Parts: sequence; C-alpha cells; structure tokens
Amino acid sequence: MSTLTDRYVFTALRSIPEGQRGDIERELRGSITDDVEARVEGGQAPADAETAVLTELGDPARLAAQYSGRPLYLIGPDLFLDWWRLLKTLAIIITPFSFVGSVVVRMALEPGDPAVAFGAAIGTAINVLVHLGFWVTLIFAIIQFNGTRRKDLGLQPWSPAMLPQIPRKSQVSLGDTITTVVFIAFFIGLLLWQRIGSLLYLNGEPVLVLQEGLWSFWLPYVIVLLVIEAGFTVVLYLTGRWTYAFAAVNTILALAFMVPVLWLLATDQVFDWTFLTNMDWEPDASTWIAGITAAAVLLISVWDIGDGFRKAAKVSRQTPAASMPAVPSN
Repeated sequence: MSTLTDRYVFTALRSIPEGQRGDIERELRGSITDDVEARVEGGQAPADAETAVLTELGDPARLAAQYSGRPLYLIGPDLFLDWWRLLKTLAIIITPFSFVGSVVVRMALEPGDPAVAFGAAIGTAINVLVHLGFWVTLIFAIIQFNGTRRKDLGLQPWSPAMLPQIPRKSQVSLGDTITTVVFIAFFIGLLLWQRIGSLLYLNGEPVLVLQEGLWSFWLPYVIVLLVIEAGFTVVLYLTGRWTYAFAAVNTILALAFMVPVLWLLATDQVFDWTFLTNMDWEPDASTWIAGITAAAVLLISVWDIGDGFRKAAKVSRQTPAASMPAVPSN
C-alpha cells in the first residue's frame, strides 16, 4: 500500500520532464524523510508528522513548477511591462484604422445607409481591440511558458535614461490622442463617402456637394495629409510632450492643409453649387457658405499652429531642475 509520501512524490513528478525526475525524486524524498524524522524525534506520531510535512510543502503541482522553472502565470513580471506597452501601442494605431477601413467598405456596399456603416465600424473596432488583447497575450504567454527571458529576446535592459519626463499640463493625454485620431478617421470617412455616395441626400436621392474634379488630385492629397496627421498625433503621444520640433512639424502640416483649401475656396473649386437648385436657398447662399468654410479653415489652422508653439514653450519653461548644472558642494 502506497504511503502519503509516495502519492505526493508521484503527483509532483508526473508534470516534470522525464530526464529530471530521478534527481528531483531523490532530493524530494530525502527532504521529506528528514523533516518527518525530525518531527518524530520531537514527539509527534509518524503519521501525523508525515501529514504535517506534506501540508507545509503545499500543492505538489506548484512544487513541481518550482523545480522545473515553469511559471504558474500567463505573463510574469519580467515581460509584463513589455506586453502592456506593446498592447497599448497597437491598440492606439490599429483600432482607429480598422474603424476607417470598415467605414469605407460598408459605405461601398451600402452607400445610402450611413447609420449602418458607422455602427458596423464601431463593432469592427471593438472586435479588433478584443483580438489584439487575445493574440498579444497569447504570444507573450507562450514566450513566458517556454522560460524565455527579456534578454533572450534581445530587448533593451532598463536604464535611468529610459525614465519618462516629469508629467506636464501640456502633455498629450491618451484621451486627446484617441479623440483626434477618431475625428480624423471620421472626416476621412466623410470624404470617401462623397466618392461612393454623397454628403447630402434629398428625397432619398444622393446630391453631389463637392466637385467631382477634386478626386483627380486634391481630395486624395487631403486624405493622405490627414493620415499623416493621425500618425503625427500617435508619435506625439508616444513621445510624451510637445517640443519646438513637433510644433514646427505641426505648422507644416497645418499650412499644407490650409493654403490649398483656401486657394480652392477662393477659386470656387470646392463645392458643386448645383445642389442649391434643389433647396429653397437664396441665390447668394454660395457666397456665405464659401466664406464661412474659409473662415473656419483659417481659424482652426491658425489656432492649431499657435497652440502647438504655446505648448512647446510651456514645456520649455518647465524644464526639470535635474537638467540644470549641479552646484559644486564644499
């Protein structure tokens, strides 16, 4: 009849590789025997001593994991931060673009039903986010289970140089970044919708609002510029703070959008005014529509440029004292 010790050792060894079982069995049995004998010499009954020793050792599966060096968790402390940073970065970059892609596809299939297109895009974005969480976690869990360490993956070890800047009020938050990228994705969706459907429907029929000739160059140009703007927003968030270099890039992007759009509005190359004939508007409506649009583009662009330099200047004034030259001590 097997003893409690035999059953304990058997349970522990069955999850250990065959080649390691001999040495571990001798070590484990020797440890249990010594502890039991010590308790018996102290006056405990042999059966009670054996039960007490095995209870202190705990679950044999956990003990086996310690012997074999196999972790009992999905993502251990060594790789947890790398998993979390990668997951956040992918979520910020991929989720908004999946939203835009879904809007484009849905509007191509059902151009007359925008609610369905945007509703499906939200569902797609959530689905992508869930899949990102699952697959990234699974990959890291497999890496962790195989005993791979950060140094084995060639990841840079932590050093003080990797410390983030002290938080400042002008830093770009995750919420601001997501809001900006989603707004850009929404605007790109509206432009693409104009290509396959319309921005305006009257009596269930699509009405052309933007001139078709814009698709020869200017609307693709604006879409590419908006994609670059979204990428700039993500890079700004990952960097963590505004600088004068970022403010300069932001200025270039703003001017690259503002100047052509204002010129197109001034030369009457943006709106297809035939849609006014289907509405009970005054004949001079085209003048104030173009004027309001130009004023909005100018105001938003100038504010964006000024805000970038304001934030960069604020960060510059708030340089941490640690970056100042040290005063020699006597």
